[in-house]
Amino acid sequence: MAYLSSSGNTSRVAEAIHAALPGSSMMAMADVGPLDGYDLIFAGFPVIAEGAPRRAKRFLRRAQGRRVALFLTHGMPASMSEFDSAVPNCRRAAAGCELLGEFECQGRMVPWMPKLLRLYPRGHVRCWARIDGEAHGAGHPGEGNLARAHAFAIEVCGRLTVA
Repeated sequence: MAYLSSSGNTSRVAEAIHAALPGSSMMAMADVGPLDGYDLIFAGFPVIAEGAPRRAKRFLRRAQGRRVALFLTHGMPASMSEFDSAVPNCRRAAAGCELLGEFECQGRMVPWMPKLLRLYPRGHVRCWARIDGEAHGAGHPGEGNLARAHAFAIEVCGRLTVA
């Protein structure tokens, strides 16, 4: 399992997934060496600018041709229709991988992020950035999110066939 986390949200989800996978290794994407020998790669990262950050894209290019499951964290509530393009954008970053599934949940935004997002070129993001509290992921990822991440890992591993 490889993850990229700047605020701690994605690392919390990574820990929940890791707990469901006995014998797995968990490390920051920057610390991952050659990918030879891995049957399945769980790759996690925060959604940045409605897609995968550059470092995650580079990692996913290295994983082309391999089985990958994505786990994503984001500040915007998934219930907002404006969020609809973010997960497909992240999925496109994994083009060339055999994608076995994706998990996403809201995470608490770092305090300075809403101020920065008020400068974002898309109006819906600027409007959302002006909303306080729960809209910015306060309390997330919560225990329910982490339990869903754990179950996601078990479900993905259940899809693997033993040769």
